[in-house]
Amino acid sequence: MMSSSSKASPWIQPESAHPQTGLKVLNSLTKSKVPFVPREGNYVSWYGCGPTVYDSAHMGHACNYVTFDIIRRIMEDYLGYDMNVVMNITDIDDKVILRARQKHLLKEYSAKIEGLSEQLVGEVSLAFVEFINKQVGEFVEIKLGRKLTSESEWKEFATAIDFGKDPAFVASDLKAPMHYNTAKTTFEALAVARMKLKSGQAGKTEASALIAGAEDVLSQWLDRKYGTDVTDQRIFQDLASYWEKEFLDDMDALNVRRPHVMTRVSEFISEIVQFIQRIIDNGYAYEADGSVYFSVKEFDGKNGHFYAKLRPSAKGNTKLLADGEGSLGKEALGKRDQGDFALWKRSKPGEPRWASPWGEGRPGWHIECSVMASEILGQQIDIHTGGVDLEFPHHDNEMSQSEACFENHQWVNYFMHSGHLHIEGQKMSKSLKNFITIKEVLKKYTARQIRMLFLFSQWSAPLYFDSESMEEAVAVEKLLSNFFTNATAILRDARERPAEKEPRRRTLAPELELLEALKDTQAQVHQALLDSFDTPTAMRAIQGIVSRTNIYLQRGRDRIDPQVIQAVAEYVTRIMRVFGMANESPAHAVGWGPSSSSESSQGAADRESTLLPVARVLSDFRDAVRELALSGGDKQSLLKLCDKLRDQDLPSLGIVIDDHGDGRALVKIADPEELQRERERQEAKAAELLEIKQRKAQEAEEKRQARIAKSKQPPQEMFRTPEMRELYSEWDERGIPTKDKAGEELTKSKLKKLAKEYEAQKKLYEKYIQSQEAYLQYSSIAARALRRVVKPELQNEIAKREGMHIKVAKWENGKSGASAPASTIETRAKAEH
Repeated sequence: MMSSSSKASPWIQPESAHPQTGLKVLNSLTKSKVPFVPREGNYVSWYGCGPTVYDSAHMGHACNYVTFDIIRRIMEDYLGYDMNVVMNITDIDDKVILRARQKHLLKEYSAKIEGLSEQLVGEVSLAFVEFINKQVGEFVEIKLGRKLTSESEWKEFATAIDFGKDPAFVASDLKAPMHYNTAKTTFEALAVARMKLKSGQAGKTEASALIAGAEDVLSQWLDRKYGTDVTDQRIFQDLASYWEKEFLDDMDALNVRRPHVMTRVSEFISEIVQFIQRIIDNGYAYEADGSVYFSVKEFDGKNGHFYAKLRPSAKGNTKLLADGEGSLGKEALGKRDQGDFALWKRSKPGEPRWASPWGEGRPGWHIECSVMASEILGQQIDIHTGGVDLEFPHHDNEMSQSEACFENHQWVNYFMHSGHLHIEGQKMSKSLKNFITIKEVLKKYTARQIRMLFLFSQWSAPLYFDSESMEEAVAVEKLLSNFFTNATAILRDARERPAEKEPRRRTLAPELELLEALKDTQAQVHQALLDSFDTPTAMRAIQGIVSRTNIYLQRGRDRIDPQVIQAVAEYVTRIMRVFGMANESPAHAVGWGPSSSSESSQGAADRESTLLPVARVLSDFRDAVRELALSGGDKQSLLKLCDKLRDQDLPSLGIVIDDHGDGRALVKIADPEELQRERERQEAKAAELLEIKQRKAQEAEEKRQARIAKSKQPPQEMFRTPEMRELYSEWDERGIPTKDKAGEELTKSKLKKLAKEYEAQKKLYEKYIQSQEAYLQYSSIAARALRRVVKPELQNEIAKREGMHIKVAKWENGKSGASAPASTIETRAKAEH
């Protein structure tokens, strides 16, 4: 049994004689907001858990690193702290080892395959069966009463679990739907491969298609068979190096500042060995079978130490503890207690290895961060950050082993955890494969729009990423973009406008009110940022002052004070720059700033590349105006050319002309790509609205036609159709059913319902008859009127057609119920024509 302390873990509030900012932070150690006091004056040490580099960075990474980048920028750029930010790269880990081995073995296997063959299909089929039994074998036995023995039994199992939708199957394991989809993809690839073989298509291309379709299943099978044969450590290093670069590129694309110091586990092996030895010497760890384990029993409650400070309720949670040990560490030998965790793992065949006093092995996951953080930042750290899913066991184990090494009681003063990311309502998990890569998201949204989403969510709360929330983020970005564009244009216009002959006071009541609102906004933003980085409140305050300034701008250029506009615009720009939304730009600049390094050096670009596109547009416009003048064109054609210049040609170059009521247009400069994206969004929205309108019109027309068709049916016939004769056997004199098909009398309620339907149809039919009589009368009047104005030779044709109308109308008003002869229908069609 694992011992635990009966007392709650105390948290010691840091103290300092240095003046404080008044900042409070939500501290995971206290689960409350507490005053932030750095240990050394204005200097702040910060360690952030970095990525385990074995695959593409996804939106979960973006959520964590963009969130803490915003907080870092607030502390550095707004509150003025002197920061030292350290982030690790985990390049030694079970996930890295497995992925590297599987990629390597699959690549070797593919290289040996010369074409599609029965042997290849057989091996993939064997891997498929093993995969099913390993991942969902228990459920297979429940449904089939046996394990899967061949690929052909898959259909039986898939049917038994309703093709992956069976509630019990879905609830059996969070990963069950993922395993089903992987198996389904492999099964389909096998079916295609067999068809190709049968038709004689057995080349390298067909073989590659099968291997690609069965990649997950086949790579796991190969690793089980040959994983222990992998001995070249460069295989693991190369994979980690590749994905590290990809991760850093993605962070750059999201405008996340790089850490001051970036560490890699593989560079700190000797320091890790020394750190572990010190923990052993202090009596908190033990060696067993070449591995070293941390003894929770010897640590918790001893010498003033506490285990699981962050999440005491998770203490002893075997599932979380097992996940923390990694998939390759589940067979650990020599552990004294189930709650103990590995500091050093003896390397098994197929794993990277380094020398140590306990034999060749590799570091445990948790020890890596403790050592790297302490080596750079010392024995106590101000801030430690990471995702909330790392609280237990990773961060709790980090703290315990660090405090065991240094024999101190508060290795970290402030632990901060970002909330879970939910994608379309479901918690994102890489292991469940319901993640979206950063590169995929950046194809649809800009880095600024993604950051805007994070700004409107409390950093410690769950974040919901879906189309609706992103639309809101895009709308706010558009509000600010338009504000910056308008403010820039007004300020430029004010600078270029000639000085007024008679000076007049511009700062009147409206200006004073706007300046007072700006002062209130500055106070609101400041208090929000001091309140544990409350960016949603700060952004709402920014939205408020922007909206108020937009209302002020509606007064017109002659009734506004540009200096007041500049004060608001510069403040909003400053806060956006603090949040990482606006790029670095000259002092007093307004707006988002240059969008790229090439744009920031635009001033050094040659005049030709800058001016030629604008010159071409103006030249084309001049040619069109000249041609119109020479051909005697009208004023409307000239205005159309002007509209084309304003709405299409100039926006493609980032130039916006905004017509004003005073007769003078306001020229704005904007990002051409942003204008193009906005135009595409508007066109897509217009197309969507048009489609909805057309669909509604079609539905309305279909309903109208259905009503017309229904109105033509006499009520006495409505229950005597072939369909109704299948339901009823007797009818009364009105044609209302009285008995069902079996000859049983209908119930009173049923008879009442049928009578109600009969009366409704009767009214509908009577309206139809009335409309036909009116049509007949109109046709006769129209025909007589036409005879007076048409040539004599056409009068016989008119009389003939009038007769057709009368003939058809009289037949339709008849009560015979007989079907219309084909000649009569043709006659009506000709008459209507």
